[in-house]
Order: sequence, then structure tokens, then C-alpha cells
Amino acid sequence: MSTARSQHAPARGRLPVLALCAVGTLVLGACATAPQPSPDGAVPASSAAPASSAATSTADGDVATTKLPVYWAGPAGDEERLFREFRDASEADAAVDPIAAAAELMTAATPADPDYRTLWAPVDRVGASTSPDGTITVDLPSEAFRPGLDEREARLALQQLAHTVTDAAHTAGLLPEGSEAEVVVLVDGRPDEEVFGSVRLDVPLRPDEQAQAPVMIEEPQQGARTEQTVTLSARVLDGVRDCGWTVRGPDGQEVSAGAAEIAPRGGGSAGFRTALELEPGEHGVTASCRDAGGGTVHDDKDVEVVAG
Repeated sequence: MSTARSQHAPARGRLPVLALCAVGTLVLGACATAPQPSPDGAVPASSAAPASSAATSTADGDVATTKLPVYWAGPAGDEERLFREFRDASEADAAVDPIAAAAELMTAATPADPDYRTLWAPVDRVGASTSPDGTITVDLPSEAFRPGLDEREARLALQQLAHTVTDAAHTAGLLPEGSEAEVVVLVDGRPDEEVFGSVRLDVPLRPDEQAQAPVMIEEPQQGARTEQTVTLSARVLDGVRDCGWTVRGPDGQEVSAGAAEIAPRGGGSAGFRTALELEPGEHGVTASCRDAGGGTVHDDKDVEVVAG
């Protein structure tokens, strides 16, 4: 199966980075002691050592967790694109910050949706940091770069990383407002390495929207357990049209279907949202559209509906 191509940003020098801790709306483990600044004022990236779980105890003793965005490769028409799931930060072995936690889950977790896969080999040692201009530095061990990928798969894998870590940073409020995030990838602390046997990491990565799936269901998540009113929310790329949805019941028969009206969203995105009234049982929910080339693209989720 062929995959979507992505574009690199123009080359620029390696930038100083600041060690980060989780702040804002996310409830995470306390930050580790910050490293001492170097003579030029930069603070080195966090080391690629296993870190604590991204879950912590609150004052009343309850355990607080948060959701992290993780992207996976999956089929979209006749090629592979990126799809997003939200995972519990407590699943990660190796992060005191959300960027490292999301990157580790991207390599080591199993996607909830069986249609998806990761293009990385599992690791539990990830370093991550940000700089004041919005540059994210991710330090991965060499074993994370799975052998045997062709060039298209390799470039999609790098987009999988770029989307995962920039979404995690945005969600945690760790990027300056209005900044265009770039991702510098280090391999065992070294810049400019050749990875996957075909791609040199000599320029920062920028997330390419066209690497994402043309249509992607945001709600419900795969395997969700919900009451009889199910919210179906999907995001679509520019140029996608003629969207609709279908629901199949436990016996595979269609029980509901309809056309969806695409509406603009903030940040230049678009999508649709509708409420579905479903009987208790196992259901398959599918969102289908036409892409810019006229082909059919879809995303589907399995949900369990329970009596209210």
C-alpha cells in the first residue's frame, strides 16, 4: 500500500532548547530538577532516560490522568494517512512531560482501532524539550527507527512523529501563541542522522496537514461505551465533500444513515457533528466522504451502546 508524501521545512541551524514541564490544563507528574544552563544560556534537552508515569495523585488522594493525542497510520482510499486517537497518559512508561509521553506511546502502544498501525519500533526511552520560538526537540534511541520501511513509509513515519508531538505540545499549552511548530529529531543525542535507511534528519520537520486522513472520526473513539445518544463528530481536509454517515447494528444490518453538512471550524479546519439515537448493543459507525480527487474515503469506529 502506498503512503502519503510529506514535505520538510527549509533548513536552519540547531536551536537551543528549554527543558519543559507539564503545565496548564494537564495534570501530570512533578517536573524533574532542571539541568543547569550552559554558558550560552541554553538548557539541554531532557535525557532519553525512562521517566515517571504521566499520572499523579491529587491532594485528596485520587489519581488524576490526562489524554494525549497519538497519531497512527491507517488506510485512506488507496494510500495510508494519519489518524488520531487520544490515550491515557498513565499508559506511558517514560515521560514527565506530555511530549515525551505521547512519543513513547506512538512507538509502544497498540492502537485501539484495529485498522491502524504504528510505523515505529517500541521504545521506552524518549527525551523531549521546547525552545521559546516553538521548536520541539525529540531525542529517540536508534532502535525506534524500524528497519524495512520504504521511503514513502519513512516520510509518513516522520510525519506521524511530528503530528503527535506538536499536538501534545499544543494540548499542554507548551508552544508560544501563534508559533508554527517545528520538530528537531535527534538520534541518541546526535543531529543530522540518516534514519530508516533513506531519510536524513538535516532539517526540522513541520506537520503536513495533507499527511492526515481526508476524513477522521473524532467522536466516538474506538471501543467507546456510551448511552443511547451517540455524538458523531468528524474532521475533514480542505476539498473533501459529499459526506455522510451510516450505522450498522450487531447483526451487521444498516440501522441508520444520513447526509452530513460540512461546516468551518476554528484554525482553518472543517468537519461535521450530529447526534445519533441508537438502541443498546454493539454498533459500527462509519463516516464516508469524497476526497479532492473524487475517490471515496472513510473512517469507522465500533461502539457499545448501553441503556441509559
